Amino acid sequence: MEEILATAQCPYCGVGCGLEIFKDKKGRIKIRGDKAHPATKGDLCLKPIPYPKVMDIGRVPAPLYRESKKDQFKEISWEEAFRIIAEKLKENQPDENYFYISGQLTTEDSYVINKFVKGFVGTNNIDANSRLCMASAVMGYKLSFGSDGPPASYEDIDDADAFIFAGSNAAWAHPVLFKRVLNRKKEFPDAKIVVIDPVYTATAEKADIWVDINPGTDTVLFNSILHILHKKGWIDYSFINKHTEGFMEAVKEADKYPPDVASKICGIKESLIYKLAEIYAFSKKVLSFWTMGFNQSSNGTMKNLSLINIHLATGRINEKGAPFSLTGQPNAMGGREVGYLVNGLPGYRDVRVEEDRKFMEKFWNAPNPIKEKPGLTIVEAVDRMIEGSIKLLWIVCTNPAVTMPNLNKFWRALRNTFVIVQDAYLTDSVDYANLVLPATQWGEKEGVMTGSDRTVTYNKPFREPPPQCRHDWEIFCRVAEKMGWKEQFSYSCSREIFDEYKKTTEGRLCDISDWNYEDLPKQWGGKWLYKDKKFPTPSGKAKFNRAEYTPPADRVEYPYSIVLTTGRTKKQWHTMTRTGKSHELLRDEAEPFIMLNEEDAFELGIFDNDYINVRSTRGQVYIKTKIGKIKKGVAFSPFGYGKIYHFPTNILVSDAIDPVSKEPELKFSAIFIKPKKKRIYRLAEEVYTKVRQTYPQMKNFLDEAVERGYRTLSVEGVEQIRGDILEDLTVKMKELIDLFINNPADWERATLLNEEIAQLYIKMKIQPHHQQSVSRSFKEAVKNIFDLDEETAKAWEYTHEYLAHGIFELVKKHYETEALKKSEE
Repeated sequence: MEEILATAQCPYCGVGCGLEIFKDKKGRIKIRGDKAHPATKGDLCLKPIPYPKVMDIGRVPAPLYRESKKDQFKEISWEEAFRIIAEKLKENQPDENYFYISGQLTTEDSYVINKFVKGFVGTNNIDANSRLCMASAVMGYKLSFGSDGPPASYEDIDDADAFIFAGSNAAWAHPVLFKRVLNRKKEFPDAKIVVIDPVYTATAEKADIWVDINPGTDTVLFNSILHILHKKGWIDYSFINKHTEGFMEAVKEADKYPPDVASKICGIKESLIYKLAEIYAFSKKVLSFWTMGFNQSSNGTMKNLSLINIHLATGRINEKGAPFSLTGQPNAMGGREVGYLVNGLPGYRDVRVEEDRKFMEKFWNAPNPIKEKPGLTIVEAVDRMIEGSIKLLWIVCTNPAVTMPNLNKFWRALRNTFVIVQDAYLTDSVDYANLVLPATQWGEKEGVMTGSDRTVTYNKPFREPPPQCRHDWEIFCRVAEKMGWKEQFSYSCSREIFDEYKKTTEGRLCDISDWNYEDLPKQWGGKWLYKDKKFPTPSGKAKFNRAEYTPPADRVEYPYSIVLTTGRTKKQWHTMTRTGKSHELLRDEAEPFIMLNEEDAFELGIFDNDYINVRSTRGQVYIKTKIGKIKKGVAFSPFGYGKIYHFPTNILVSDAIDPVSKEPELKFSAIFIKPKKKRIYRLAEEVYTKVRQTYPQMKNFLDEAVERGYRTLSVEGVEQIRGDILEDLTVKMKELIDLFINNPADWERATLLNEEIAQLYIKMKIQPHHQQSVSRSFKEAVKNIFDLDEETAKAWEYTHEYLAHGIFELVKKHYETEALKKSEE
């Protein structure tokens, strides 16, 4: 007979699926969907099903300690571990300590840790891995609506007729939500699904429209949509006048990007921009979903604002739709509610607001005032660790040694800092630790989590933890006791923490002040967070914002001429600490890969399943290739494969940050892939014959054709060509063509001419990817000067491309050598 052990929220993505944990007839612990859960009604994906089988694999065996990272770990007692931590914290000034926690902790864990750090240690140097995924979405909501918090519910899917997925592969990353969208499409076939992504993802496969946008240009796209909406009058002026402010400022910025301009920047057809504008203008109800493709960008906040501007301009809030940010982790929402980022305080409060600080100081009975200035974000803290002004880093329930950008730099910071790793498992981050603390995990402790739609679920434990483990909140309470703060951290169970935390939410947007564990699951804020269209801003109105586009930080120029974007695989989650231990989930995903566009792979001489070196200015990896459907000039690689697989992808990834949200640019990194097999260029005999036959009639005017070709050459980043360089190019290119026609065996002279012309190209700052522009310019000049039949014109075009290939090989070699020198410096 089956025995129901517990109900809980799934410990993986932010959808917040309700789970039922039970013992089957053979006594085996199993997991299935909880049909009574209001958010997901019994649906679930593959990831949580094998969870009970992997819970004990690779656990931290005991508190482990080494003063020097060169030493081996030794087991110590919990009492000794608490003493070491307390001594370190007392030795350091408050801001010499840093705390990096996780959206996988329970709300109670995060509340206690945030209280400990901001209220008692006396620093705001606490951040969470939400900084890497949700910070831009948080800022988008706050700047537009006055507060964090998604304004809609999953229930809105069931009557919507248009779904926009921007930078979201929901079919893999949020599968239960996407299944609900597909069910709606099945019930209402006229519903439209649009995917905006440079990768042809599993989500794009199910879409009606795939917008294969250039990475990093989403702000331009949505500004262009707003431009069209305004120009065509497809605007909800009644909503704008009653419920918003700042409309014309947003339009003024959007007018910089009419479709003819935006299409070039975004690398898409103008017609796609018009189609999106029509969907937003004329659909009954539009839901816009977005995740990391939007957020993980140095322009991430502006991307969020540009999308939200569209919803405000068309009145698409509540019954007409919503901008719906999908959360990446199971309790990133709960963490944001308790204020676990550098500026936050419980109940969506902010350290920069005096009233909020004073309330929490009194509520916590804090020994010192809470600091007004936000702490350093985790990416900003890396430089301080390297220089030594941050001396201690306490990592809780996350694995930044794999997930942080520019990993070589981050590993250097870890080596220079006293590192505490508090985790259930021996993760990659343990390699850099001085002290390792074994913690309990989901299924072994109670507490609440909040899903993407604001549904709070109570997680009941279904088994006893290993004897060496302690709850995360309990560890911090014991250290607080050693620091002399026992009275303020005297909790005996999770419920006591919840009962304290919920009081901080009274009268706030996320008010759960009269809730108990027994009331859960339950959604705060109701179906629509702003049901009366009143917003928590000074004016009570939502705010349009100027969404200003800035290009990504990495410059895409040879040899770093391919853009790497990153993401997840279908069955793995984050750094695979648990999913990677399941044989069922590893099937077909057993090793990392980089996906290349078919044309790019052909030009590089790379085939499916080849192993290649990939380099950025930050490091290099050796990785398997897949050839797939992805925009030309873009590559994709999953980020979650750790050091056991030899080369984590984030070695390559940019650590540039958004100036507002401070979220790093994990989705845009310029990379260099050295050609694996050289392509051999040969000119067909019939082409060569045709060129030789027509050469006499062209000879007298060839210098003019070459000169005009270069004079009319238009290449991004190349200014007008100097007269002396143009003269040299004309002379040498004409000589090369003459040599090719009349004395093709003179390889020595041909080689010298190639080198001289290549040097002139380099002086002009012409990049290898400009080769097509050069050939096109020559072709147009020949066409304008000579009256040639199509076959002969083609023969001359092929000849120029053939000669240009040898020159550009030398140009490539120059830029490769220069880039290598810089990276070694």
